[in-house]
Amino acid sequence: MRWFGLLLWLAACGGHASDIAVDTSDPGDAATDPGSDTDPDTSTGEVDPGTGSGTDLGTDPDPGTDPPPVSGQACYLGPTRAGVCLPVVQPAVLPAGYGYPPPLGGSPQYREPIAWLDLTALDPAQKLAPNFALSETAEAYKGRYAVVQPHAIERLQELRDELGPLNVNSGYRSPDYNAGVGGASSSRHQWGDAFDISPVSVDLAALADACTAGGAGYVSIYVVHVHCDWRDDAVDPVFFGVSARSAWLDPAPWVSAELVADGAAWTAPALGFDEGEPLREWSAWSADGTLLALHTGSSFEPPADAAWVEVLVGGQLRERAAITGAF
Repeated sequence: MRWFGLLLWLAACGGHASDIAVDTSDPGDAATDPGSDTDPDTSTGEVDPGTGSGTDLGTDPDPGTDPPPVSGQACYLGPTRAGVCLPVVQPAVLPAGYGYPPPLGGSPQYREPIAWLDLTALDPAQKLAPNFALSETAEAYKGRYAVVQPHAIERLQELRDELGPLNVNSGYRSPDYNAGVGGASSSRHQWGDAFDISPVSVDLAALADACTAGGAGYVSIYVVHVHCDWRDDAVDPVFFGVSARSAWLDPAPWVSAELVADGAAWTAPALGFDEGEPLREWSAWSADGTLLALHTGSSFEPPADAAWVEVLVGGQLRERAAITGAF
């Protein structure tokens, strides 16, 4: 395994040593308000259709033996942007629940991790960035061994710098935990570069726009959060090793929606949004193209003189239909 140690050593802390500006702003975002939590797990705010598969992902098959650290570290911005490095480990045997799916389309972006953060050996309060602690991006009940990619933490902090306080509702998920909450089999939460984020000072649309401008490979808007992931950025070799293949850009996940008239009201059933109900933004238009009404919600009743109804689902799909009898 000497090649592995060498690769990890080469990928270690050099990325942030020159960035020594001290952030004197708010030392951290407030914890997610449990009162507005839509996840049955009280520490998160994501819309999860379940509470997991029942597997205790925080228990190692041999709890008396901690895995030795490998020769490598994952290096992050740290609390003052001067850098902080955490040791990664390579367990001899991973707990149940870490069966990664085959790489999507053979993409090296979806290769299985080879090293991990052992959350039971790290301080959950450790700041990975000025405003984000380790516990906000990875929690042991979602998998003792976690992947949190440094470049994704940098993008998350950039969003915070631009938009103000953000609540991270969901970060890393082990494959078993992800399956238990209904996540897509190729959900980027399993690769440590995806976050479900609820804004505090701006609306969901502004957060989604900032994610897109910040280079996110996929952005989807839900009722209470925005999913942002950086699937197209090269994965960190500390966690994934070096691939002989070049990066492969992942097409957007398959999603669909349709407009359905229910009396005077309209709904837009949707498929493929695996983290809860997608946000639906409605508009109604006259026959000459005049905008008559705007609405956000699960259903919409357009004005009586409307000729067209349109809906944007999850910030991804735009559907339009003529209102029968309006012409």
